[in-house]
Amino acid sequence: MTELFIPKTKNPPAKVKDAGVVNLVMDGAGAYNAKSGEIILLPAGCERLARLSDLLKASLFNMCGMQPVDCPDSDDSVYTLAERYVRDFKDKALSWMQSRGRSLLLYGWAKSEEESVIKAKGAASAIKEALLEVLPGFSFTKVSSRDRFVSLVGVCETARGSLNAVNGMKCLKCGTLVLPDSVCTAVGEPVNACAHEEEIRDIYTPGAHTISLLCQQLGLEPKNTLKAMLYTVESNNGTKDLLFAMIRGDMDISISKLSAYVGSKFQGASFRRAEAEEILDAFGDVAGFCGPIGVPENVYMVADMSLKDGRNFVAGANRPDYHKAGCCWGRDFEPDVADLLLYQKSVPCPDCRGSLDECELRRICAIEAYEAARNGEPILSCRDRDGVSAWPYRWRGEISLEALLCAVYEKGGKDGL
Repeated sequence: MTELFIPKTKNPPAKVKDAGVVNLVMDGAGAYNAKSGEIILLPAGCERLARLSDLLKASLFNMCGMQPVDCPDSDDSVYTLAERYVRDFKDKALSWMQSRGRSLLLYGWAKSEEESVIKAKGAASAIKEALLEVLPGFSFTKVSSRDRFVSLVGVCETARGSLNAVNGMKCLKCGTLVLPDSVCTAVGEPVNACAHEEEIRDIYTPGAHTISLLCQQLGLEPKNTLKAMLYTVESNNGTKDLLFAMIRGDMDISISKLSAYVGSKFQGASFRRAEAEEILDAFGDVAGFCGPIGVPENVYMVADMSLKDGRNFVAGANRPDYHKAGCCWGRDFEPDVADLLLYQKSVPCPDCRGSLDECELRRICAIEAYEAARNGEPILSCRDRDGVSAWPYRWRGEISLEALLCAVYEKGGKDGL
């Protein structure tokens, strides 16, 4: 008997919400173990998984020069390979890839931060090129990640309950896919950019300790207000500092992006929401009424890009039941600027400024670039007749072949394999 075992069925597996898994099972390429939640690949599924892997490897080799290897289950083995061969083979020994289980792992070294980012983006382009025909809806979104120069996540649209599904947004106009922590590439025109700068004035706002209450009381649009959050930054040496983070009132702060900012500003530090006593010691009894004007000198401040160059904001006055109107960027406050935006339905698309709608995204792969030593990894180096050469920067990635196979089956691209 030489025919492949392909038990096609007209009956979908029970209690399975992933359309990709359903299609895979009905096509006879796999079976679903409801008890363990595992996908068991049958011969046809194994063949298609292998073809996906080969398709990706060919593209990564042709476009990025990545060398396929098969190492024991340890990243140290790949480092050993690079260390052994880099002196004699240079670039050919700096980019490797290997299959491990149902994943394809990517490893690379670089001499500079810029080179590591270029290599990471190059790998992303190679992956996207490989998947053009079998998964045309696949795209990468750049997300904010602590201690990473760049972090790219490959996704495609899916349904709730699918394998590797995460919350995301899709632009109803241009189709751009974003994650909540995607990097903000466009902030639009500053708030009230063409308006005359008003004089600062105190306004009595009893009980208006939230943006919604403030807007109801004064008849404001939330975008004309300033939202403030206070955090305590704890450094490795035990010191504590207050961080005043602010964003437009119609937006929210991404904790992941704030973590990336803290990591760049206070190396190795952690942070948490400030406790009531810590706020009381620094500002007095002003919870719900904190603002950027008159902040104590020992408090660090950072603002989201949405506030930059804006005019006539209404912000807390740093005294109970009062706000200040007419607050202008540059004239009245000008803190550090960072991307702190949490993408959600109310935020415009970063590409076309169209409306975003909530959707589920299937996370298929991730690629990142970073500094090896800062991540606790050894620095690749070698000595030759020209002296010592070092590659202190890394880029690496992981592709879930299982999630990719399910996505291909969900989107009807299996016949391209």
